[in-house]
Amino acid sequence: MRAFLLSVFLLVISLPALACGPQTRCEVAGGYYLAAAPDGWDGKSPLALVVYFHGWNSSPEATFRNKAMVNGVTGRNALFIAPFAERGYWRQIGEGRAEPGRDEAAFIRAVLQDVRKRWPVDEDRTLASGFSRGASTVWNVACYMGDEFRGYAPIAGGFWRSNPETCPSGPVNLRHIHGLADGVVAFDEIGIYNSMAITDGIDILSTLNGVSGESRAVDSGDRRLDCERWDRSRSGRVLELCLHEGGHSIPAEWVAQGLDWLEVLPDGS
Repeated sequence: MRAFLLSVFLLVISLPALACGPQTRCEVAGGYYLAAAPDGWDGKSPLALVVYFHGWNSSPEATFRNKAMVNGVTGRNALFIAPFAERGYWRQIGEGRAEPGRDEAAFIRAVLQDVRKRWPVDEDRTLASGFSRGASTVWNVACYMGDEFRGYAPIAGGFWRSNPETCPSGPVNLRHIHGLADGVVAFDEIGIYNSMAITDGIDILSTLNGVSGESRAVDSGDRRLDCERWDRSRSGRVLELCLHEGGHSIPAEWVAQGLDWLEVLPDGS
């Protein structure tokens, strides 16, 4: 009987490690996230990781209702993670720039630590992506927590209210997508909600990456996007900018395309 009770106890205490997913919250300090692993995953092989930061007033639950976005990632043998923004609002991070409220850097680190406890992560295939204010968070993480991911793929959002003088994390791999007709987050000027020009953010990263020479046009495989890449740099990091004629939008497939971009980055970048 004692042996039986011990086995039951061990089973119970082991359950929380994987007792969360697409519909059950993974609770961490400061909030929660939802998660989806690929169908048919064997439970032990390392997975690519995509952390998606949702837009203003959205949620992880709303993100997971976008099945095309989630399945596009998990169908590439990657783990899809959607963290929760407190009251629907991601705050800026960084010394002199942090906004009142939750410490987003601490929360994001708590999410990543918990993810790595629950699933085996392929550290060469980690991507942060997001839309609008969530994309602003991606830029912030790249700037101040750049070692947390191998690549960054923000969509329709950049730094807010002010640009940092520099990014303490140093060079990063980043691919930004933006619409030239975006009326919420302007591409090359201050937006209606005090978003900073994306071009200024690109200039900051170009300097940090040690870019030399002009960009070159690249084929993204998506006819809607006109992409240019800066891949000649002292750091070996890659910077890419993809523009389209539309407005403030995010087709579901663009998140998974960010993972495709990550997969073909040069070795060592």
